[in-house]
Amino acid sequence: MSALDEGATETFGRHFTVERSGCLIRYWLAGAPDALLVALSHAALTDHSFFAAQMPALVPHYRVLTWDIRGHGASRPLAGPFTIPDAAADLAAILDALRAGRAVMLGQSMGTYVGQEMTFRHPDRVSALIVIGGTCITADPGWLGRESLKATVPIMKAWPYENLKKQSVKASAVEESSREYLRHRFDELSKDEYLAIMDGAGRCIHPEPGYRTPGPTPLIAGQHDKTGNIRKSMAAWAQRQPADEHHMIEGAGHCANLDRPEQVNTLITGFLARHLHPRRKDVSPKFQAVWCPVFMQFARLAKE
Repeated sequence: MSALDEGATETFGRHFTVERSGCLIRYWLAGAPDALLVALSHAALTDHSFFAAQMPALVPHYRVLTWDIRGHGASRPLAGPFTIPDAAADLAAILDALRAGRAVMLGQSMGTYVGQEMTFRHPDRVSALIVIGGTCITADPGWLGRESLKATVPIMKAWPYENLKKQSVKASAVEESSREYLRHRFDELSKDEYLAIMDGAGRCIHPEPGYRTPGPTPLIAGQHDKTGNIRKSMAAWAQRQPADEHHMIEGAGHCANLDRPEQVNTLITGFLARHLHPRRKDVSPKFQAVWCPVFMQFARLAKE
């Protein structure tokens, strides 16, 4: 399925573009304009259609933004290197175009890196962060982890491309339908595009000692995730921030939302219902800290 065919348009809503340095970014909007905005950032080497199974669960209650991250899908060709900070800046530009103050950052794998970077750089623009199959980019992976990241792309460069794609698909999903989807997406990219994306994703780690992700963050991992040490690192993330939710999806691979969409959707909608009202335009922490005490004081005076 092409990123711009009619089925995709019906599922993901109205199509928009925003001009950015290096490429034209394409994005889609569905749901009620007055509802809480949820931004879905897809995995590396895929496109916005990665979240097709999440749309029916989210659109009736939320305003849902999907997009093709630079260098992916219809946001190609990309002039220059791919970086996560650039992708996060693109997402901020989309929010600006929508005049949206804040949004829930929901991502999978590389998409979580974009959401984490947005949360780190613009915490006042993030209602909540939801992580599916992603490592913490502000935690130090240790010497071995750093060396592994450095070696990943050179090793991939030496592999025949068809074999590289085949191994990537096998490591990323369990269900054949999920693997078939990934094969189609990977086949749309040249090897140079593939390597540029993986290189940019691998370089996004920037340890920030003492930093904690603000607010509760649900961490969702697949039981059979075979992509590096993601499953292990997510468990360590949950231990560093005990208030965060940590969920293991039985029978799912790295792309848990593809392999087990119903279970993942239940976790996502449950978290949003507990922490964020679907029809409430989110109030920023700064606003709450400065003005809510003032309003409460006025309310007390009015009662006296």
